[in-house]
Amino acid sequence: MKEDPIWEYVDDKDNVIGSLPRSEIRKQKKKYRLIAVFVFNDKGQLLVQKRGHNIKRFPDYYDSSVGGHVDLGESYEKAAQREMEEELGIKEQLKFVKKKKIIYEGVTKFVTLFECTTSKNLKIDNYEVKEAIFMDIEQIRSMIKEGNRFLPVFIMFFNDLFGEK
Repeated sequence: MKEDPIWEYVDDKDNVIGSLPRSEIRKQKKKYRLIAVFVFNDKGQLLVQKRGHNIKRFPDYYDSSVGGHVDLGESYEKAAQREMEEELGIKEQLKFVKKKKIIYEGVTKFVTLFECTTSKNLKIDNYEVKEAIFMDIEQIRSMIKEGNRFLPVFIMFFNDLFGEK
């Protein structure tokens, strides 16, 4: 089993107020930080990952190109770069898209979305990512409408950027 990393928790305005092991933050329902990255190819297709079946939370769900938690002492951008390198094996210039305060599963989370374009070969982390596929926006929209399992954060950001049709 993976270690229990130390995460920072934040107040209602996303100011860091302390740190605890991940398990304690979840148990105490502290507010914390997440990142997501939408990676596009030069055809304008969005990379969607399917989470591994061994992942504890939302196994086999479709998700953002990259997703993860902000570790102790990291900025959102540094966390996004780290996660992109871990999950996809690439480094790219990230562009800030938006930050949202969301509440699901009874917990407040601050999520920052970045985007980038790549033409590099991906080196997928097969522990966390079952597969990663570049898809047309319309294809993703149809899959969501058909009830394919996508993470709630992905759907929220996808609809913000590409609208529900």
